[in-house]
Amino acid sequence: MSRIIEALSERRRGNPATTAICGVGESLSYEALADRVDQAVAHFRNLDCRCVAILADNSVDWVVADLAAVAAGIAMIPLPPFFTADQLNQLFATTPVDTLLVDDSIPLATTSPRFDATSASIGSLAVLRRARPAVLPPAVLRGVAKITFTSGSTGTPKGVCLARVGLEQTAGRLAKHLGDIGIRRHLCVMPLATLLENVAGIYVSILLGAVIHVWPMRAVGLSGSSRLDVATLRRAIDETRAESIILIPQMLQELAAYARGERWEDCPLRFVAVGGAKISDHAIDAAVEAGIPVYQGYGLSECNSVVALNRPAEHRRSSVGKPLVDDGVRIAEDGEIIVNGSRMLCYLGESPTVSDEIATGDIGHLDADGYLYITGRKKNLFITSFGRNVSPEWPEAELVHQPEIRQAVVFGEGMPGNVAVLVPSGNDGVEGAVQRANSGLPDYAQVNSWIIADEPFTTGNGLLTPTGKPRREAVMARYLPTPQTAACS
Repeated sequence: MSRIIEALSERRRGNPATTAICGVGESLSYEALADRVDQAVAHFRNLDCRCVAILADNSVDWVVADLAAVAAGIAMIPLPPFFTADQLNQLFATTPVDTLLVDDSIPLATTSPRFDATSASIGSLAVLRRARPAVLPPAVLRGVAKITFTSGSTGTPKGVCLARVGLEQTAGRLAKHLGDIGIRRHLCVMPLATLLENVAGIYVSILLGAVIHVWPMRAVGLSGSSRLDVATLRRAIDETRAESIILIPQMLQELAAYARGERWEDCPLRFVAVGGAKISDHAIDAAVEAGIPVYQGYGLSECNSVVALNRPAEHRRSSVGKPLVDDGVRIAEDGEIIVNGSRMLCYLGESPTVSDEIATGDIGHLDADGYLYITGRKKNLFITSFGRNVSPEWPEAELVHQPEIRQAVVFGEGMPGNVAVLVPSGNDGVEGAVQRANSGLPDYAQVNSWIIADEPFTTGNGLLTPTGKPRREAVMARYLPTPQTAACS
């Protein structure tokens, strides 16, 4: 039996009336949640579902459907609501989805193939069946519990096939890692289709017995994949008295700036996990000074989400914490981080993963006490014309720490000096901001010239991934062919 469902069943027996999950104007006890999951399982079995996709806003019903897929032992594909129609069509063409769950926020007229309505529903979610089943071999789904789609470095997402045992091992390790904090209420801020929120927000909360607060994304201030109304987020945190949330770096920086300006004296948060992209020590320090208890972590979809995480009892500045698994991380000779003991089954459409090790593509090191440090992406590493290796994430983190700079992407491959493409926060002060960032960098990592972008990097214009990472090739193609717009520092 699934460890997650077993934990839910135990709480149903032992504490049936205790609140398990809350939406906007709705709350379910453990007994009511388990009953709703049982009803959804019955729908899936009556329809003979083998692979269910969900395309909907965050809601209690989203959580019910996901838990029902776990209980029924069928594959679930959480679809990010910000995927384009072209991305959805490609996904449906390459996956064995036979059932689609949607809410009324999704314009299905843009999708192909056709899905037909059924008489079944899971709360507010309509249950649709594929008019023509995908012609794919049954082996595609063998052992697969979840297919999560990465943002990737191009517009074509990659499907990561994950087994139930791996997901539940990660959730169990996280619950053990965080158990001494005593988190009682978690607020889902990221889309539930994000594997980290799905695993750490939902599964871990069930294992810990914490109340899950899951509101529509606009109710917590999030629109698209990463646009944030910070005042709305703060109101949601205050109203739910949330003790834990998960954020990407840009969201943390915006929340910290807001907290400093508004004197957030009664912040209920006890644990804020941040990850998904490089963040500077200065940004972490600024958040802590603003009263936000932030702890940096590291993970990737191919390793079932979290690999390492700081926590109150064990944390070290600049690191992403200790690996959840002893001896679960090693560093290759070229500095690449290799993860052992927590791996995906395969990428969708590719051969099964044979090795127990995952080469992450990230560069870093372990210190003498076992803390992991990330310095950049192996594929992003550039070599200047003077032969110096630079991870662009390093100067970028220093640049975006400056209040005058909102976003930054740095290039330097074969160049005599590094060039930054910058999105300013306002109209003034960029030159001084670059100089301050450079003061903390060696000469070979400093920015020598910069280009002011004509708009922010977003998922909509193809310059940003959903987790907040820049699409470097797209930024380069758009801005570097126009050096006349660059200004020298």
